[in-house]
Amino acid sequence: MEGSAKSRNVSNYEMLARYYDELLQDEEALSLWLEYIEKQDFHTVLELASGSGVMASILKNKGYDIIASDISKAMKDVARNNFDGEYLILNMTDYELKKKFDLILCICDSINYLYEEELDSFFECAARHLNKNGRLIFDMHHRKRLEEFREQYIEEGFVSDVPYQWTIQADDFDNTINEHFTFYTKDGMIQEHHTQNVFDPDRVKQKMEKYFKVEMIEDFVEDEKILMVGYLK
Repeated sequence: MEGSAKSRNVSNYEMLARYYDELLQDEEALSLWLEYIEKQDFHTVLELASGSGVMASILKNKGYDIIASDISKAMKDVARNNFDGEYLILNMTDYELKKKFDLILCICDSINYLYEEELDSFFECAARHLNKNGRLIFDMHHRKRLEEFREQYIEEGFVSDVPYQWTIQADDFDNTINEHFTFYTKDGMIQEHHTQNVFDPDRVKQKMEKYFKVEMIEDFVEDEKILMVGYLK
């Protein structure tokens, strides 16, 4: 694809936020998460890494008392199109809300943006913000995603009339999945890079067990997503 000579790189979700729903929304996974949540007895919910607010909106419309959150102001701005409830800017490894919840939810592989050494802080924060018998639920990449993207995946097309290229490639050396987005706008080429860490699920489970009794559903989405459920001790 051709763009102007002008090019710049932006930070995570600075550009992608405005096209997130069109490019990355996973309706199948949303249905699975919702089906699982509705089988439980939750009333108050904190969603971490809420992104464009689609899940938060669904849960709010179903009667849940939900607070959405994300570290990205750009995503919060976009979420106004989907979610009309409380939306906080916070870091999922370091926050203090002075209230507790029945459920803390983190979906769309968002935990994979953390480094392994940050997981303990993620779990400790969640445990402090859960009611008695509360639960932490999140999903993460299945390790088979490293095999899936060993060969580079390339997608090209148009999003909101803007040409784009999206590449995904795994790095077996450091167990990461690297996504690169290029948007060919009228103001030039804008590039955004995302790196996600693919964890050993047994190591994640071991870290969780400091705070939670853990249930691991290894093929929540076959060969793609592992669901982790932490029951507050």
